[in-house]
Amino acid sequence: MSISDKWELISAELLAAYKLLPTEIKESDFGYREEDFLEYLSVNELRLAMEELDGVIEDNKSPDHLFWEHLIKAATLMNRPEHAKKYEQYKVAT
Repeated sequence: MSISDKWELISAELLAAYKLLPTEIKESDFGYREEDFLEYLSVNELRLAMEELDGVIEDNKSPDHLFWEHLIKAATLMNRPEHAKKYEQYKVAT
């Protein structure tokens, strides 16, 4: 798989998770900001985009398990096992 194909798959997982967020979501400097997520995604800063999404739990209740599944898949594609493990724990707790 080429690097651009991998980036495309990761971006798709991140966008799928993003689309699962509720419309009424609290944003903060220490949690999640939609503008930052979209900016990171647009410039292929995929790890930062993923971490911006996971910040949603700082100020909001945890999204459902499907949200975490998408982040687990993205983390796995990025070879970030520490992130995947953390997201698996969030998923189980949801």
